[in-house]
Amino acid sequence: MEERVTYGEIRAWFLGSYYSYCRAKLSHQSSWVEGESEVGYAYSELENSFDLPIEKLMLEVLTLILSAGRSSEKIQKYHVDAISGLLKDIEHSSILEELPSDELAELIDDLRVLGLY
Repeated sequence: MEERVTYGEIRAWFLGSYYSYCRAKLSHQSSWVEGESEVGYAYSELENSFDLPIEKLMLEVLTLILSAGRSSEKIQKYHVDAISGLLKDIEHSSILEELPSDELAELIDDLRVLGLY
């Protein structure tokens, strides 16, 4: 089996980018502009970092969880559509069954919070 990044690792990297962006905003005393988001920045830093569908799914789920309903309808739809497509691909394999039970439970809980599982 190919080496896989865990949900916790992806979350830690995401939050690291989120933190760095917010810290830079504060240190430069930059005003927030419409459409700008720390979630968008963190997502853009990681979006091409993963090869496995399960890792891509985890990134999409984290992005929606951490935007907490604050993103535009268009952005939300983009991520929901990505999640739906990835779930369809993943359903046809045993990838979810291969996740450790605690990691699987956390991912499924997050999908449920989003109304996607």
